[in-house]
Amino acid sequence: MSEQKKIVIIGANAAGINAANAARKTDPSAEIVLVTEEKSPAYSRCGIPYVLSNEIPQFEDLIIFPPSHYRMMKLDLRTETTAKSIDPKKHVVELEKKDGETEKTTYDSLILTIGATPFIVPVKGRDLENVFVIRTLDDGRRIQEAMKTSKSAIVIGAGFVGLETAHALVKNNIQTTVVELLPSIIPTLFDYDMAGYVQKMIEVNGVKMIMGKRLSEVLGKKKVTGVKVGDIEIEADLVIMATGVRPTVDLAREIGCELGITRAIRVNPRMRTNVNAVYAAGDCAESRSMITGLPCLIQLGTNAVRQGKVAGINAAGGYSTFPGVICAAMSKIFDF
Repeated sequence: MSEQKKIVIIGANAAGINAANAARKTDPSAEIVLVTEEKSPAYSRCGIPYVLSNEIPQFEDLIIFPPSHYRMMKLDLRTETTAKSIDPKKHVVELEKKDGETEKTTYDSLILTIGATPFIVPVKGRDLENVFVIRTLDDGRRIQEAMKTSKSAIVIGAGFVGLETAHALVKNNIQTTVVELLPSIIPTLFDYDMAGYVQKMIEVNGVKMIMGKRLSEVLGKKKVTGVKVGDIEIEADLVIMATGVRPTVDLAREIGCELGITRAIRVNPRMRTNVNAVYAAGDCAESRSMITGLPCLIQLGTNAVRQGKVAGINAAGGYSTFPGVICAAMSKIFDF
C-alpha cells in the first residue's frame, strides 16, 4: 500500500458525504473516492414531500452541496456509478459506470453508506403505471408529474413519509386516502392517545384514514384505477407506497459483514464492521439506543450524518466513537 491513504466510500448521500468531509479534515492528503448510483449526490430525502406540496420551490433546492464543494474538498465523485463487487482480501472494489464500462479501484479503508431500499407491498398490480415509491429525487419528479393529471390518490402507510405525502397531495387538491395495516398512525413513535389526537387533526384537513386494514391488490390493467383493501375497492389514479425501507446489505453480506438483529450491518462504536478495514454508516447500519442499550434501526438523516462523520474520521486514521441514539424525530404535517 502507498503512503497516501486511499478511502473509498460507496454511497454519497447524508452518511457518505459527511464521511468524506470528515475524512478529508482528518487526513488532508488522502485520496477519497465517493461513489453513487444516482445523478445527484447529497440531497435531503426528507424534503421531497415538501417540494410536492410546493412549500419548497423545486427539487434542486434539496441538493446540499454545489459541484464546487467536491472540487474544494478534493473528492473524486463518481455519479451514476455502481459498486458491483468487493474483494475484502485484496482491498479492491469493482465499479460499473452508466455506460457499462467497468474499472477496479483499490482501498485502504472502505466505508459502506449504501442506504436503504423502499419496501413494496408484494400484492398483485404493484407494478402498474402510476404506482410509486418515494425515496429519490427521480421518484419525486415522477410523482410530481403524475399529480398534474390525478384527481384521487391512495397512500399506503401512515408513517411520517406517508402522512407528509398525503399532506402534499391534499395541498394539490387531490382527494387522498391513507391506508395503514396497523391500528394507529406512526406506531414506532406514538402511543395510542397521541396517535388518535394527530389522526383527528389530519382528518380535519381532508385526508381519509383507513386503519387496521391490509392492502390486498392494486387494481387496473395497464394503469392503476384503484386499490382493494380487504373486501373494499377504492378508486384512485395514483398510488404511493410509503411502507418504509429496508437496509441495503447485499454487498456487505457478500463480503462477510455480520448483520445485527435489525437485519442492518452490525458495527462497533467506531462504525467498524467485523471485516478488516470496512466501516458502515447511515440507513444500512445498526445503531444502539441510549435509553435501552439495545440495538435499533433509526433511518433518519440526523443519525446518518453523525454516523458518517465517525466512520470518516476513523477510516482516515483518526479516533471517534458514536454514542448511540435517543430515537428523536420531528415532522410538519399541514399546520402542526
